[in-house]
Amino acid sequence: MPPVEPAASPPRLPRVWSWTVIFLIYTGIAISLTGYRYLDDLSRQHPGTLPIRALEEITGVYSAMVLLPLVFRAARFYLFPRKSWAKIVVWHSLAAIAFSAAHTTLMAVSRQIISPLIGLGSYDYGIMFYRYPMEFSNDLISFTSLVGLYYFFQRFRLAQAQQLAAAQLQTKLAEAQLENLRLQLQPHFLFNTLNTISSVMYEDVAAADVMLTQLSDLLRLTLRASRTHEIPLAEELQITRLYLELMQKRFEDKLRVNYAIDPALDTSLVPQLILQPLLENSLRHGMKPGGEAIDISIAARRENGSLVLKVSDTGAGLGAMNSSAVFGRGVGLSNIRDRLVQLYGDGQEFSIGNRASGGAEVTLRVPYRTSAQPSQFVR
Repeated sequence: MPPVEPAASPPRLPRVWSWTVIFLIYTGIAISLTGYRYLDDLSRQHPGTLPIRALEEITGVYSAMVLLPLVFRAARFYLFPRKSWAKIVVWHSLAAIAFSAAHTTLMAVSRQIISPLIGLGSYDYGIMFYRYPMEFSNDLISFTSLVGLYYFFQRFRLAQAQQLAAAQLQTKLAEAQLENLRLQLQPHFLFNTLNTISSVMYEDVAAADVMLTQLSDLLRLTLRASRTHEIPLAEELQITRLYLELMQKRFEDKLRVNYAIDPALDTSLVPQLILQPLLENSLRHGMKPGGEAIDISIAARRENGSLVLKVSDTGAGLGAMNSSAVFGRGVGLSNIRDRLVQLYGDGQEFSIGNRASGGAEVTLRVPYRTSAQPSQFVR
């Protein structure tokens, strides 16, 4: 089966710009050919031929230029989609004959009209029965060159269009994967929070009622920020504080929270809901069996061109678990890892480990940008 033209098509070039460039190119060719023919006459001691040479070359070049739209249409007809080589040869020969006949006729007519108007008298183009096959040899080369240039130019543009389409498809795929990860996290966060409220409801209805109100505020804030994958750190911390207030209603004095945030970083962009799963991980897996209180610290600092976020706790730690086992326990941490890769590629770091003084520590490093700066990553 012969290859077909790719589905992706290049954008159309501006018509005025294209024809202006073509006109200038053909004008340059006409001037060059006129100079060549006139200098040839001078070398043979035939002065005074500049007007007739200019007439011949200008009409010959511009007649070919006028036929360009038909040449391009013919080339597209038998080159896109590709035919068999036999059909290409047949169609090319017929198209070249038609082009040569039209070109020779236009030259003859235009010279007969223009020559008397510029004072050169009647133009003698010779016997047309012989003129047509004579001009065909030159026109066949010109026509083949034009078709070849058109073919390779279109193939080049099609290749560019395919590359652009592939890049756009890859971007859309990455955005879809990122959106899927974000949507996966939100129900997980909601269900876990509702379970927390449910566990309190039978012990303290008033506290559960307050927690539902706080959850409503938290969901409202989360939905407001859900239009983008990145939000300012100040908004992320507002969500974090609401979540921790809910948790403090449940754990009371067993949960203490410390913030070490540089206010200058409020406008720096971070992935939405990036801190809540880390805090949930500390509370779910860091609480010691004896009910001992846990301290959670949230820190943010700028380090060269990166924003470093750190969540540490004084809980049970990771023990002897390796990183793959840690990421495998639940949705939160693996979700964060995948989202960071989708958003920043190799421009991010995510590590988790035991603290020397006890407990666990998670460190995130993402490119430092503010809401006023454009992103070079997937949005």
